[in-house]
Amino acid sequence: MRGTTPPDLTAPRAWTFEEASREVLDYLQRELPLGLWAVTRRDDDDQVFLDLRGSTFGLVPDQVMPWQGSICRQMAAGGPAVAPRVLDVEGYRDTVAVTDIGVRAYLGAPIHTGDGQVFGTLCGYHDDEVDAEHAEHLAPLLRLLAALLGQILAAETLRESAAVREAELERLATQDSLTGLATRRVLEDRLEHALDLHRTDGRPVSLLLVDVDDFKAVNDTLGHGAGDELLRQLAVGWRTRVKDGDTLARLGGDEFAVLVETGVPPETVAAVVGDLLTTRLDLDGHAVTSSASVGLAHVAADAPTPTPAQLLARADAAMYAVKRAGGAGLVVHRDDAVEAASWSAALPSPRTAPADAAVTGSR
Repeated sequence: MRGTTPPDLTAPRAWTFEEASREVLDYLQRELPLGLWAVTRRDDDDQVFLDLRGSTFGLVPDQVMPWQGSICRQMAAGGPAVAPRVLDVEGYRDTVAVTDIGVRAYLGAPIHTGDGQVFGTLCGYHDDEVDAEHAEHLAPLLRLLAALLGQILAAETLRESAAVREAELERLATQDSLTGLATRRVLEDRLEHALDLHRTDGRPVSLLLVDVDDFKAVNDTLGHGAGDELLRQLAVGWRTRVKDGDTLARLGGDEFAVLVETGVPPETVAAVVGDLLTTRLDLDGHAVTSSASVGLAHVAADAPTPTPAQLLARADAAMYAVKRAGGAGLVVHRDDAVEAASWSAALPSPRTAPADAAVTGSR
């Protein structure tokens, strides 16, 4: 043994299991050169050699050998961690490593997961007997290094799980779980950005609020599952019709929004929205044709820039003007004035809202 300094795996850094394995194997091969030092993983009935040092036995990283007939399995089940002469150890002498590749000495320690299960092993093979005193002297350090690898593995698993949870939370915050559309949070962020561009570059902005008419009747007559399916089908259809660069979002319930930044005339977008609503949709064998109340707020290039809340309020006022008039229509709020829309045959004749169409009410 050479008395080299072992790797400091407790240093204040986020070790990955792969990095720590490399450090450990490099150290062990310097400290007690063997025909093979390896970090392995148990994969059901297989033993996968994740990383290794030494070429005596012809093994390579990611090579797979049987776990059931391995020395490592015997060791993890309570067999000796140090076998300077494996032929003298009952249960070891008939293993695949001894009979097939000629292992004659073995050192090993189990690597455990955070919940105490055997992940794999830190092990050494040699094609000849090794000095028993040196091997026994190394055994406690081998167990310590295996335990540290287990702790690093557990920490890495926790970090990965946390990253997955964070990504899922971010997805839930930005993607509606029912329709897959953007959420209100995304719409508000993009609306703020669009209005910043209007303020600096004079880019026109339009916002449509779409409220599906008589949605409650669908839920009451066909069930909430049919109502959910209606919203999903509408979302799929609208997604294919709304231009890339514009934002289609579900705000909640049966209310949707379209933020138009691409220069497409907002009435054109509204007509596309209406086209799908007049299409007969199949909801579990029931043909349903729906309609919507659409409020459109437009900010021309030379108009004063409103706040996001002001633009939302304008579109909301226009939408409620349609609701008050019986639904199934479109009202446009341009800058500070509310006026009738130029209409498409896809939607019923336009509604005209009074100039003071700031509406408050419950949905």
